[in-house]
Formats: sequence, C-alpha cells, structure tokens
Amino acid sequence: MALNRDRLIGMCATHPTEMRNAMYKVISNSQDLPEVQVQAMAMALVATCSALNIDVKEILNTVERMRNDLEGPFNSTFRALEAYAREQIGSRL
Repeated sequence: MALNRDRLIGMCATHPTEMRNAMYKVISNSQDLPEVQVQAMAMALVATCSALNIDVKEILNTVERMRNDLEGPFNSTFRALEAYAREQIGSRL
C-alpha cells in the first residue's frame, strides 16, 4: 500500500480534540527521566520519518503551521500540552 504523503506531511484534517488526545498519549506514555523521555520522543519521530522517507524538518514545519490552527480563543491544545509537559516532565528536572 502506497503512503499518502499529503496525509502524512500536509495540514492535518484531524479534529483538534482527537489531535490533543493523541498528543497526550505520546507525551504521557513514558515516565522515564526527563532527559530520556524528551530524547526518546525525538528519536521516535526521527526513526518514523526515516522509515517512511519523510524529511523530519518538513514535518516539523507542518506542525509549526498546525500549531496556529490548534490554538485560538476557543481551543488551547498546544498551551495545554505545554503546561502538561512543564508539570509532568519539567517538575522532575
């Protein structure tokens, strides 16, 4: 089955609530030391991008653009995830 690159690196059509839930799963599944947890998340992204022949910088640029779509007066997906990371990871530094 061929990969649909637009779905992988394009602007996501996922509902913000579904995206937020998936983001929390990624960040909360590991309860390792903070430096291990952050590096492991990054390594998982790099490995996934490598396996799917995706430029990791391209997907990071897409996510930066998505951030604006997921933030707004009625939706605080990134702010909430940042707060969660500060409390759950940053508090253990």
